Amino acid sequence: MLQLRDRQVTRAAPTLLEQLGEALAAEGVVSCQWKGHWKRTRWQSGVGDVDLLVDPAWVERLEGALDRLGFKPAVPPPEAYIPGTASWFGYDVGQHTLVHIHVHVRLILGGYWTTVYQLPIERAVLESAVPRSPFAVPAPELEFLIFVLRMVQRYGVPDLVAPWPPSWLGEAQTEFAYLLAQVDRRRLEARLAELLPTVDTAFFDACARSLRPGASPWPRVWLRLSLHRRLRPYAYRPPFALLARRVGRRLGLLPRARGLRLAHGGTVVALLGGDGAGKSTCVAELSRWLGPQFDVTTAHLGRPPRSLTTLVIGGLLKVRRALGRALNGGADERGTGGPGLLELLRLVCTARDRYRLFTTARRFAAAGGIALCERYPTPQNRLLVGPEIPRLLGHGRDTPLARRLLRAEQWYYRQITVPDAVVVLMVEPELAVQRKTDEPADYVRARSRIIWETDWSGTGAHLVDAGRPLPAVLADLKALIWAEV
Repeated sequence: MLQLRDRQVTRAAPTLLEQLGEALAAEGVVSCQWKGHWKRTRWQSGVGDVDLLVDPAWVERLEGALDRLGFKPAVPPPEAYIPGTASWFGYDVGQHTLVHIHVHVRLILGGYWTTVYQLPIERAVLESAVPRSPFAVPAPELEFLIFVLRMVQRYGVPDLVAPWPPSWLGEAQTEFAYLLAQVDRRRLEARLAELLPTVDTAFFDACARSLRPGASPWPRVWLRLSLHRRLRPYAYRPPFALLARRVGRRLGLLPRARGLRLAHGGTVVALLGGDGAGKSTCVAELSRWLGPQFDVTTAHLGRPPRSLTTLVIGGLLKVRRALGRALNGGADERGTGGPGLLELLRLVCTARDRYRLFTTARRFAAAGGIALCERYPTPQNRLLVGPEIPRLLGHGRDTPLARRLLRAEQWYYRQITVPDAVVVLMVEPELAVQRKTDEPADYVRARSRIIWETDWSGTGAHLVDAGRPLPAVLADLKALIWAEV
């Protein structure tokens, strides 16, 4: 006889944003997602940010909830700081995405590089907030009001000469229609008169009509100027120096603007592994992941930038070897005896170049950045990247000068202190040979065994199975590195 069994209903684990929404509701934090809630798919996938307006009296509770969920505060460069705002970042392990929470205690329109407006409507927005998942949202009339003013504030003189409307305006059409459909006209007019008397209904209607695709660009620019005049009491213009830097960056005359930096300081992360472990690929992917938000640099200490001295010594060494081959009838003279002075000098120069690159990475992290390093010299991988002169001496070349160069090389490596975090990519030697086909198999196998057979216990290093597909490896790396930075 057939029996029907109760099906177990499985519920997907809540996302990090859903957990945050539940935590804020449980704490009773007075807040709402004052813009962009319609783009849920976008910001849940890690694109863009979540803008939360919070009552100043509840900021401490909000920050406590963020901290408990693993979010970390980040600070912009001084030129990009806007009072009344703060940024927090968290890593959603289930979604494999970086989540940006932009906290506002003031309702700000505009970015730091242009005129900023602080609308005095925060209390009204919070008091009228409607429950949604994962965060409350403003009442439809207020959300539509804010949306229209935000869009008009983005109009600029370049729109006059562009052959087509700005791309962001086309992307805003669906959200515009969605918000407009929910608005009660009488409530909108009442809210305008109450909260922003300088923005009368006729002007606001003209602003809303200008968002339509067929509107002329000339009225748009006039509306932008008129909006500035009406909101002048709430406006703050950036200093001229900031505008000059912006123009310089647009023209390529200045380096790009600095990214955010984690408030508690920077980190030097070392990714170790033998040949074929995927270190370079993983460092590149991690840089692409963190780079859009934070100040990130990469450093390959196995192949540091060569100084002029290193280039000169290397050139002389090549000339000497070429002459040696010519005199020996084409035979390679490198294996005919102990190392010569030029070989020892080159090794000291390499140690110095690695030390200089280490110094650059350390200073970058000391200023708050994240330095992702390959082939970082540690006690466990000295055979891969470490002093080489001690292994080469002993063929009658243990002269006072050679011993002095040996001490110089060792000094440079001793100055390279341990990194803040170590991640080891573990790959079986035979798999490494299959991956690294551009090097001799015995060479790759031997170097891979150095990492594979090392006892990493007690070192504090995180071991990652890098023999798996790249997405699985990156998922583990992102979680580990986010916990360390």
